[in-house]
Amino acid sequence: MRKYLLPLLAFILCACTEKVDLRSRSDYHDYLAVEATLTDRPEDPQQIVLSRTISYFHTETQPMVKGASVKVNDVTFSEKEPGIYRAPEGYACEPGVEYKLRIRLPEGDTYEAEAEMPEAGFRMDAIDYAFAGGMTMDSDSLWTVAVWGLEKDIDSYYLLTHAVNGNYPPFSMALVSDDKFFNSNDVKGFPITALLQSEYLRKEYGDCFKYLERGDEITLEIWTLDKGYYDFLLSLTMNSVSIPLFTPQPANVPTNIRGEHVLGYFAVCPVARASVEVEDPFRPYFKRMFPFL
Repeated sequence: MRKYLLPLLAFILCACTEKVDLRSRSDYHDYLAVEATLTDRPEDPQQIVLSRTISYFHTETQPMVKGASVKVNDVTFSEKEPGIYRAPEGYACEPGVEYKLRIRLPEGDTYEAEAEMPEAGFRMDAIDYAFAGGMTMDSDSLWTVAVWGLEKDIDSYYLLTHAVNGNYPPFSMALVSDDKFFNSNDVKGFPITALLQSEYLRKEYGDCFKYLERGDEITLEIWTLDKGYYDFLLSLTMNSVSIPLFTPQPANVPTNIRGEHVLGYFAVCPVARASVEVEDPFRPYFKRMFPFL
């Protein structure tokens, strides 16, 4: 059979001359991309981002959607920057309230979605850090972040993100997980995430990836998600080919937003947050476990 393989391959290569029209779904329709995640934190800006999708085969930046009318219940979100719509200062969502998102584009297209805040699954009491590798600042360094708190006896889904001196990585870099690691228990020094700091990442994504120094502040956030938003983020992570959130996708992800040609999700989340100040950046242990050291 081997003697027939090369002639057959040559025949196939010569015979396949027909042009194939490779077009993604967004080549046929211009999709609205909606990033709409609100929280119970009045100190944080509550915003909704509207943009247009681009073809999977294109590399340009997506255009922002300007001039839309954006409301959540009776609150108007004002356009502060092109495509970025923010609630009035001090606005925050509350448990037990159903929130309805209404978007009207300048050309008249309308979109709607509903969301309700799930019960917070995790009470975060404190966090601490420990140096995990890379003893000089001439190479990449790794720190482990541990958490103390209580995980409630309910099925919960989480998003984990962190900040260094108030600087967060792109939202698409956040970790998404169910509660199997906590398992409805007191949590005492659980190593929940790691900080990889390097000059390359710092240049690419900002000071969230700076090398830790004395006086820096590490902040950890645990967002409780409803099951639909968890599935959305998990699907988005599996389909993602690049950063940020709505860069070209190889496949579509589920949405709870009603309307023609739309991608995204509307969610309302409680957020647990705790911070720790860096004393010795190369400390190899969690001080909360060994306060006498």
